Amino acid sequence: FRLSPHQKSQMNPKQLLLLFFSLFLTITFSLNERFEACDAKTCGNGQNISYPFYIQGKQKPFCGQPGFELTCSHKGFPILTLMYTPYTIHQIFYDNQSLRVSNPVFSQPNLSSCIAPTQNLTVGRYRFRVAPNQRELFVLYGCDSAALQKTVPERRIWCSAAGNETTSVVGLDKGDRDLVSARESCKGGAVNATVDDLKGGVREALQRGFLLLWNATSCSECKSSGGRCGFDIDPRVYAFRCYCPDRPHAVKCTNTG
Repeated sequence: FRLSPHQKSQMNPKQLLLLFFSLFLTITFSLNERFEACDAKTCGNGQNISYPFYIQGKQKPFCGQPGFELTCSHKGFPILTLMYTPYTIHQIFYDNQSLRVSNPVFSQPNLSSCIAPTQNLTVGRYRFRVAPNQRELFVLYGCDSAALQKTVPERRIWCSAAGNETTSVVGLDKGDRDLVSARESCKGGAVNATVDDLKGGVREALQRGFLLLWNATSCSECKSSGGRCGFDIDPRVYAFRCYCPDRPHAVKCTNTG
């Protein structure tokens, strides 16, 4: 936008000042849009979702890092999809870049509840990884209940998805001495599962879930300077950005007075 010399000559100093001030406000507002857009949101259960995550449909993709998109469950929990399998997020620990998740298939409350087979846990190689020092389990399907009475009856955690009480789902630690005999009684296959610990039993441990660590540019410096973190997905930039009240910055907000 430019004024011709003739237009400038027709305006008094006060009009020019008002014009440039209005242009300044317009430019400032456009620079602030991303700062305003990247305020924390929630799926409804009280957890604030912010960088590196963003909720699809509630937050813009530039508010989070690529690969960290979430959806919301009908119960108000954020959902993270890993290799086509959805996981319920119970808690996000931004300070140490970790989160607790569980497979919603394992949310059934008691022995009479039935579940369908799920997939092995796969988290990829770059964005997420399983936190160390957790327990590895086998979840076995299609287990003969009569045979289990002689081997591992206390390991029965659910019934089969078909609702057939003669077929059970069994969970055992990978080091369990009864694993071999249990696998002989279970013809529906087995999947690997990770849990944080076995307090309260296998079923409760699967419901609590496990810890994941994530790999993303740290937000601490930007956040402490009053900014909101994001990621500019423009192919010409494609990098972390600190969205500040004045404009986007590379690392943190700067106070120029």
